[in-house]
Amino acid sequence: MPIFNYRVRDRKGNPVEGRIEAPTLEVAGDQLHHLGYLPIELEEVKGEAFHLPDFWNRWKKIKLEELIVFSQQLSTLYKAGLPLLTGLESLKEQTENPLFKKILTNVCRDIQEGSSLYMALSKHPQAFSTIYVNMIRVGETSGRLGESLDRFITLAERELKTRQRIKEAIRYPKIVVLSLLIAFGVLITFVIPRFAGIFAQFKTPLPLPTRIMIQINTLFQQYWYLILLFFLGIPFLLSHYLRTTQGRALWHKIRIKIPLFGSLFQKIALSKFAYTFVMLYKSGIPILQSLEITSPTVEDTLLEASIGFIQKKVREGKSFTEALRETKRFTPLVIQMVSVGESSGTLDEMFLRITEYYDMEIENSIKRLSTYIEPALTLVLGVAVLFLALAVFLPWWNLASLFRG
Repeated sequence: MPIFNYRVRDRKGNPVEGRIEAPTLEVAGDQLHHLGYLPIELEEVKGEAFHLPDFWNRWKKIKLEELIVFSQQLSTLYKAGLPLLTGLESLKEQTENPLFKKILTNVCRDIQEGSSLYMALSKHPQAFSTIYVNMIRVGETSGRLGESLDRFITLAERELKTRQRIKEAIRYPKIVVLSLLIAFGVLITFVIPRFAGIFAQFKTPLPLPTRIMIQINTLFQQYWYLILLFFLGIPFLLSHYLRTTQGRALWHKIRIKIPLFGSLFQKIALSKFAYTFVMLYKSGIPILQSLEITSPTVEDTLLEASIGFIQKKVREGKSFTEALRETKRFTPLVIQMVSVGESSGTLDEMFLRITEYYDMEIENSIKRLSTYIEPALTLVLGVAVLFLALAVFLPWWNLASLFRG
């Protein structure tokens, strides 16, 4: 991902310099704007000498689990009355991840030079997201840094739990598919070629399943390098394309049409939007700014467009409820709950209930997914095993018939 040098001014007019990673110059400018900076100069870093560790670090990210542990420890130390810099120095010494240790070293240095915590963290987007930095900024300004850290921990743990539930749902299919591929590879590499040699001596026609396996074996032997290039190159090119704006938009349009999975993806994105928004709103960030910060975190370009539409309508003077209704992305129940929250001044409480509603829907969708996937996989597994068994045993039956004849 490209790196940009920037010179900006913070809200107090103080000059700030640093580097930021972003897909494009426009995205880098937007990220700096979200952090409360006024960009003065922004240019892409080019022509630097190649340095392997730096190149490798560009592709590395701080794991969410590491960030949760760091935030928990920092919150505990802060609430215990330990000075912020002392706490960060202590956490830096305990950190085992070299990249994270280097980042914390830079953060400590910036704070020693008079920078605020949120300004120091904002220079390292590969570790601290826009949401994290903005929640820290609100907590630091209001004197409730511990509460802001706790809110982020709750948000991050919830996202981690959702990821784990999805991994558990697809674990069984992955094991089945991997087992089939291994069995298929062993047969076409070691078993089927031996049959071909034996039957060639007797000049006996092979059964169709066995002939298919032999042809596949021949194809792999003659064009293995092209097949290897295909299986390595296609995922790489596809991954690169999906990182582009056009690729992400296309994938998000396709995935919502996938049977069973499409509705699950939508519910996960809506749940993430609702919970992230309410955490920012409860931290004291205004509605429009909370929407602006939440938009790029939902990982769904269609929902991002809907959030942008909501922002536009709210700026024009429409109520939050009316803006939600016009997007046609939310159920009548959700819109009714937002309407009650907006009119009664309990919008944060209602959004928490909306999150609970979507979480329940996600749980039910995952259960339905497991219910449908297991029979389908059993059928696929049965057909595959039958085909492989016929490819192996039919030649022996034919050979036995030949000897009897």
